[in-house]
Amino acid sequence: MPAPIAAIILAAGRGSRLGGRAKPALRIDGVSLLERLARSLREAGVAPVRVVIGPYADVLAPLAQRAAITPLAQARPDATLADSQRLALREHARAHPDHDLLLVLADLALLDASAIADLLAQWRACAPGTDSLRPRIDGAPGHPLLLSAAAARAADALPAGVGLRQWLDPRSGRHAVFDSANRAYITDLDTPADLAALRDALAPARVDWPPETA
Repeated sequence: MPAPIAAIILAAGRGSRLGGRAKPALRIDGVSLLERLARSLREAGVAPVRVVIGPYADVLAPLAQRAAITPLAQARPDATLADSQRLALREHARAHPDHDLLLVLADLALLDASAIADLLAQWRACAPGTDSLRPRIDGAPGHPLLLSAAAARAADALPAGVGLRQWLDPRSGRHAVFDSANRAYITDLDTPADLAALRDALAPARVDWPPETA
């Protein structure tokens, strides 16, 4: 019987290259990226869903409440992605140690239930004892990252200063990839050029910021 899968969305970035905005609040036809991700995860059978929130809690906490997902506070104002990963691992080990863990970047604007389901199907086909799985597109690593329950517990015990990037070295464990042409796994939102490309890709859908992020 496969382990259940919980998800933690990493949404504590500062969005500096987008002018200091809460990227998960970006709306597609009126629905925020955070809410869209939560809905897609549930549609793919992933639950529970939680979210790490940092400097834009005033904007993102109401969206998390609307999406019925539990916020995890990243209190460090200078927190890096690695810091949020470690917080997610710690909270997962505390609350759901027997669940596999899906770590999801909050700005994966095109990630939908179908792409998540494809990742889960690949995970179920992995050899027993596989530590992790991530998609790979044109040779580039993508997201989300799936960790087995045992691997998530092991990663939570990593020494200070050792992030998942180092731990995912294929020489240090059984870390699998699956090759895909689905660019939803690498379409994130870092720069104004990324935002313009997203608007082009989704036209005529409306892609805009809520007034409170201005």
